Amino acid sequence: MSAERPLAGRRILNTRAFEQSGSLDAGLRALGAEPAGVPSIFFEPPDDLGPLHEAARSIDEAAWVVFTSGTGVEQGWGAIREAWPDGLPAGIGVAAIGSGTASALAEVGAPVDFLPPEASGDALVATLPVRPGDRVVLLRSHIGREAIATGLAARGADVRDVTAYCTRVGADPHGVDMGLMLRPDAITFTSPSTVRGFLKGVGDLRRLDGIPLVPIGPVTAEALTDAGLPVARIPEDYTIPGLLDALVTLFSTSADAETPSTP
Repeated sequence: MSAERPLAGRRILNTRAFEQSGSLDAGLRALGAEPAGVPSIFFEPPDDLGPLHEAARSIDEAAWVVFTSGTGVEQGWGAIREAWPDGLPAGIGVAAIGSGTASALAEVGAPVDFLPPEASGDALVATLPVRPGDRVVLLRSHIGREAIATGLAARGADVRDVTAYCTRVGADPHGVDMGLMLRPDAITFTSPSTVRGFLKGVGDLRRLDGIPLVPIGPVTAEALTDAGLPVARIPEDYTIPGLLDALVTLFSTSADAETPSTP
């Protein structure tokens, strides 16, 4: 292990959806690790696109539109752009949870007017500058956390909670078998859905004994502990860079612990 490649020789399982896995894989490779993908979720358009298109057409009535993921940007901003080809109406703020979502907005030419200090729904609820009566359009997965909508409503916002995409949960058991046969040094999880999807494919949880499980943040960590599994480390910053930093710290600490002291 070197300072430039602190994860050299480590094999890390990435449980993100295939189309989301690139940034984490690239970060792992840059640090010397060998990523292996075991997609544990995948995405589909909503069964009924009507509510999404209606929300997009009436977006001019909103004070804020909130995106919670890059997939939400792909589906939600696409609907808004279709309804408003000349650009977002003036006076509407765009909020994103996390730097990854903000980057996805930037890639499609959308503004980012608000980013909470932490990449979490709770931080957005606490800090979004919303006034009583302001309409907030929340574009998220059909299984996303309801706490964002209820929290903003408790602050007096008129929340329109809209399904922008559907998350299907479940890893291919054969893919899980192949991933575990690689004897990974750690398994990463970036959402509660990736936890649930991966564990569906695992079956007997004793197969994970001795493998560090590293979630992207406390909500994902809770999904692991609810399943009776230990959490190796929670990042300080709930983002992909934060997850990478947590892996580096985890293995540097492990290496220090394995190094015998000099008499």
